[in-house]
Amino acid sequence: MSVVVNILAAIGLIFIISTLIYYIYKYIKNRVTKRYIAMQNPPGSYMQSSGIKCPDYWVNVGIDTNGNYICKNSFNIATTTATGCNADTITFPPVTTGKTWDYNNPNGLTSLSDSEKYSFLTTKKYGNENTRCDWINKCGPNTQTQGIWSGVNEICNAPPPS
Repeated sequence: MSVVVNILAAIGLIFIISTLIYYIYKYIKNRVTKRYIAMQNPPGSYMQSSGIKCPDYWVNVGIDTNGNYICKNSFNIATTTATGCNADTITFPPVTTGKTWDYNNPNGLTSLSDSEKYSFLTTKKYGNENTRCDWINKCGPNTQTQGIWSGVNEICNAPPPS
């Protein structure tokens, strides 16, 4: 009888230790993720709420009939005059429905992966407009004006994620 009790006690001890190790691992992984998210600049929550809509210093003035964000150069930022670039108003498509730029979104939306973000910034929705990356590289601030599109510029000027 004592052999059976010892075997059950050993199994119970192994189970308790395994469970403890599992929860410690999850706790450490969660802290590392939170630390990584905190280091993101600009934060994903900012990107989702306003940063992805319009370039820095441009104002989101509404949504057009296709659901695109309408961005206005209200501060008269000097931009390049390349063909297909408008210095006053531009439009960009919204983030895919049900997706978010933010990590671990509390609203239950699915976070965009790095490759989905890159694809979103570089793929033309209608075929004739400038993507966000096109705008940065072709239509953005002229050479005498310093300015970037925080959170977008970094992705556009990096190699595609693998």
